[in-house]
This record gives sequence, structure tokens and C-alpha cells, in this order.
Amino acid sequence: MTTTPRRPDLRRGLLPAALVLGLGLSAPVAAEQEGPIVTPPPAPEELTEGEEIEPTVRILRREWATIEEFSIDGQIYAVRITPVVGPPYYLIDTDGDGVLNERADYDPHKAPKIHRWELLRW
Repeated sequence: MTTTPRRPDLRRGLLPAALVLGLGLSAPVAAEQEGPIVTPPPAPEELTEGEEIEPTVRILRREWATIEEFSIDGQIYAVRITPVVGPPYYLIDTDGDGVLNERADYDPHKAPKIHRWELLRW
């Protein structure tokens, strides 16, 4: 008489595996419920996304020229001087330190020009 090898009963190992799996999945849920629910504070009203900042333009008229000062929040960032004789020229604050530098080709109403040099071409 030949005996067939006995197959292990799969149901016996199924119950402990189900318990371990259930406890493992319930731990994150229990950890989330421990602390109080924190709601974020509302955004400040003065900070609205996409809002355009309008510059303040102060025009001064002199005998020899018209001077236009462009400022945002009281900080002057550009001055256009249009003399009675000759082309207008600009004094701009290029790095925000309050010192105005002379530029003849600057227009505060247009986007700044980006310098592009061609270094190599093939």
C-alpha cells in the first residue's frame, strides 16, 4: 500500500495571516485619529495672487525739463528726465540699493530688454 504525501492544510495558516494584515492596516487609521484637527489660517487680504502692482508716477515740471518719478510703495525705482532740448534719458535703480544709474534706452512701461550674445554657431 502506498501512502500519498499529506498536503498541509492552508486554512490553518490563513487565520494568523489575516489577523496580522488587519492589524497592520488599522494602525495608520488609529494614528490619524489621535491628534486634534488643525485648520489653516485664512490668507491675508492684501496678498492676492495675480494682482498687478501699479507704480505711482509723480511728474515734476521745471524750466529745463519734465521729470517723472516712478515708485512702488514709496521706493523710487526709475526716473525719466525729458529735457526741453534733446532726447529723454532714464535713471534706474538696477539692484534695489536706492542708487539710480543712468540708462538711455530704458522705458519703465515696457518689459526690460534681455541681452543675448551668440557665442558659438555651427
